[in-house]
Amino acid sequence: MKKDSLLITLTTLKGSKQYTISQLIRKFILIFILFLIALFVIAFFTIKYLNNLVDKQTKEINNKKQELILKNKEIQKLYSEKTKLLKDIQTKQQYLSEINDSIVDIERIIKYTPPKNINIKQRLNLAKISLVEKKFILRNIPNGYPVVYKGISSPFGWRIHPILHKREFHPGIDLRARMNTPIYATADGIIDFAAFHKRSGYGRLIIIDHNFGFQTLFGHLNKIVVHQGDFVKKGDLIGYTGNSGLSNGPHLHYEIRYTGMIVNPIYFVKWNLKNYNSIFKKEKKVKWQSLIKAIKWQMTLQQQLSQKGVK
Repeated sequence: MKKDSLLITLTTLKGSKQYTISQLIRKFILIFILFLIALFVIAFFTIKYLNNLVDKQTKEINNKKQELILKNKEIQKLYSEKTKLLKDIQTKQQYLSEINDSIVDIERIIKYTPPKNINIKQRLNLAKISLVEKKFILRNIPNGYPVVYKGISSPFGWRIHPILHKREFHPGIDLRARMNTPIYATADGIIDFAAFHKRSGYGRLIIIDHNFGFQTLFGHLNKIVVHQGDFVKKGDLIGYTGNSGLSNGPHLHYEIRYTGMIVNPIYFVKWNLKNYNSIFKKEKKVKWQSLIKAIKWQMTLQQQLSQKGVK
């Protein structure tokens, strides 16, 4: 032991121990080193644990971010779909509005008043049925002008005959027309007569038998292009105007008869889809109610046969 070493004695129940200062310092350093090591180890595992915890939370945050991004995309997609649906709804509303306006126009043209509290589809179906019926009637019953209208030279009724110069009943109307003006059938029918008719004074004459008891006569023709027994449709060319028979100039004598009765053609030549109901009030000789009922029954029968495949 060095002389200048400081001796420290520690006395306990078990005995006494002596230490020098240098020994205490070494032990203290050793303990401090061990403490530092322990502290380092603890700090290392603590940091590692915290890092793992941070990584875990970071992953969770990233996952949440991804979920939010996906949710945001879904929201954007839903918003886009909503915008598209709104546009589709607006387009369909506009389309329905246009359909409604069209139905109103059709109903106005055909003068049809629909029942109350029915939807657009029902209104359209009823309008179609009414329109089909009216077009069917206008195709089978004479209507419209047989020549391009240039005026009437002699009306229906009593007059002084331009050739015979005596008062007699004029059973038709004389339509102004130049020589060889085309003449067209005013309804579907069958040619009953197509030749020169000496006894009547009509010259070259065409008679067409139509459905439901109607008949049309076309007199004073220059040329006939149909033959007896031919079927003609409304609007078909049947001949050309002339001056044959008892006539003082080119024109068309046009008559309409119903079950043998002479009727005023003026109501029929002005009859069309727009003024459909007018003729029922003006022409009283035709029993329209019974006739329309028969036509509707015939159309119903044809529809039933068509549905069954019978032609």
